[in-house]
Amino acid sequence: MNLSTTKNIIFDLGGVIINLDTQATFDGFTAISQYTDWSQNSVDEVDLFLDYEKGTISSEEFRTGIREMTGNADLTDEQIDKIWNSMLLDIPPARLELIQRLSEKYRLFVLSNTNAIHVPVFNKIVENASGKPNIGAFFEKVYLSHEVKMRKPEREIYEYVLNDSQLKPEETLFLDDKEGNLMAAQAVGIHTFQITPQQDILSFFENA
Repeated sequence: MNLSTTKNIIFDLGGVIINLDTQATFDGFTAISQYTDWSQNSVDEVDLFLDYEKGTISSEEFRTGIREMTGNADLTDEQIDKIWNSMLLDIPPARLELIQRLSEKYRLFVLSNTNAIHVPVFNKIVENASGKPNIGAFFEKVYLSHEVKMRKPEREIYEYVLNDSQLKPEETLFLDDKEGNLMAAQAVGIHTFQITPQQDILSFFENA
């Protein structure tokens, strides 16, 4: 990809900067659930998860919903949080080093579907990988779905980021691991590239 006209880069967080294993969370809930179909659910299909990512319910309401979904009323907050956070793995330090270098040339942003329980955990992962206190240390601005009350792939969230940071879509590149999120960004004129396990951001920028 030719980046000669690119001035702004927006990064997804999970699956792009932070390695994810969402199946670990669903396996964890299956293990303590009366039901057996957790592994066939996804964050994009369960209303409880969508509402939590949009910040329309509190962490306590989310935990109550998990107890109801699992049929396990005795789950503690700590048990739920541990399983919910098990999808968050690590950040290879080289990715953060790359982002630090890119910040010398581009305006950098994060746009992530996430939630209040995950935030302190992924910031701790950032600290462990870099010594910096949080993901915001690497970016001009971080847009988190539960804070802006919108989530990808809703058109409004892309328009909000563009307007809030005064970005021209034709000068902006969005990196995400989900095709639907990329298609929605393209619909408002943003350039996109899909990050995969076979081509992470390190190999993308090496070849760009």
